[in-house]
Amino acid sequence: MDTFSSELLSFARGYLGGGIEQYNWFMEQIAPGRTGCDLDAGLAWIGDRQLARSGQLGTFAEDQTFMWAWAKPDLAGLPGTRHSVRLQEIGAAHGIPEFTTELLDLGGFHDPKLAADHLSLIAQGVLGARGMTKFNHGGRAYTYLAIDDESVALAQPDPGNVATWLRIASDLLLGGGARAVIAGYARRHGLIVREVPGGNELDLPGGYRLLARIDERDNIVDASVVNAEGVAQQPITAERPRPPRQPFIPDELLARLAPASAIAMGFKRGLLDFATGLRELESPTPTWDPVTGRYGIAELPELALAAVELGHYEFATDTWIWAGNGWPGSAAVRRAAFEAGANHLAAERVSLGPAFKPANAADLLTTAAVHLGGGVGWVHVPLEDGSGFRCLAITDPRITPPGTDPDFAATIFEVTANLLNPLTDVENRYRTMREMIVGYFEHFGIPTLFVGEPQMLIGHFGLYELRVEFGVDGALTRAYWGLQGQLGL
Repeated sequence: MDTFSSELLSFARGYLGGGIEQYNWFMEQIAPGRTGCDLDAGLAWIGDRQLARSGQLGTFAEDQTFMWAWAKPDLAGLPGTRHSVRLQEIGAAHGIPEFTTELLDLGGFHDPKLAADHLSLIAQGVLGARGMTKFNHGGRAYTYLAIDDESVALAQPDPGNVATWLRIASDLLLGGGARAVIAGYARRHGLIVREVPGGNELDLPGGYRLLARIDERDNIVDASVVNAEGVAQQPITAERPRPPRQPFIPDELLARLAPASAIAMGFKRGLLDFATGLRELESPTPTWDPVTGRYGIAELPELALAAVELGHYEFATDTWIWAGNGWPGSAAVRRAAFEAGANHLAAERVSLGPAFKPANAADLLTTAAVHLGGGVGWVHVPLEDGSGFRCLAITDPRITPPGTDPDFAATIFEVTANLLNPLTDVENRYRTMREMIVGYFEHFGIPTLFVGEPQMLIGHFGLYELRVEFGVDGALTRAYWGLQGQLGL
């Protein structure tokens, strides 16, 4: 699908104004923090705040699909799915296909994840929930939660913001419907709305009135609030002070390591091309001999590749420990961390617990080290007791680092974006993804076009071009390729 159905749009208009108001009120009350949920108990938590009567609406996957929680057999009957189940019931009663279709393909939308955001915001409004949030559960996939804890206050009409919320609600849904948006908001709060020449007038508490000018297509042209004396109220634009950002991996360091990581991700093809029989093994058993410095595969006894240990990762403590061998790639990453002011990443023992995905942070450090040190491969070998894994850089001169092509590059960008996305936030995500792609193109001498930024970057491969698209939050949305001039605008 590339747009929401007329049934959803028509139904949602009566709920979206109040839903947007409540969502913003929720965001004002709840301080940001690491988010998760317990579906067995119907609980969610954001930072140190536990929230009852909460649960999963659905999940957005990297293939641009959205799956409702009610459609997942393993979640059937859990308290944490009741909001999603209720939404399905509403959809069945009112003929809304988006609420009754198990898996929605949002790939036709310009920004599929933004479409998932809007769908979940609509769901919150329709349910009358007190809040909605999402969290990254891996790669570029997200879980959406409905929050209905009674400790979260219900929003009341605020003369300083009502016009803003109703304009946003009217603009968010295609096809007009401004009058339905205002009528739904009035119904939510028990207010009186009147049809007046050129639009609507809505009575607000305290003697205030909303004056909405509406055009012939039922779109809000202008909206303002006046007091009892007819004096216009200025919109409230002040935001709640936010604590200073303290990213675990500094923005500068992410941007520096991202392209090296992408290049190293491609080394797997060189290893597969060299090691006859490796492609056919479903679950190869890696081996490592630190005495001879040789990496191998138990099922391929003739394979012995020169390698160097970068370090090892401990699951129980989320700790990365650099090997004390002074390998140039490891030294380059640690030096870059030091120069970026990240002494905690330059240390011999690196506690990765504060990272949202500690193992992703370890993989970023090590893949970058492989490329910066001149390696030709990157592999994990489980520790003998199963408590973690060693990371090796393959250095065997018999292996030739692979080149690239548009199909291979598209795959590498998707894979590396999955690694990087959980390590970024909205402030540094686009810069990180951009540097990853531009650095990769520069490494392989691929001409890059920047005319579509920040929505798109383009790499030229002779007669072919590779397009990489980004969402409003800076995340890589899709990478695809074809003959120049045949991909459209």
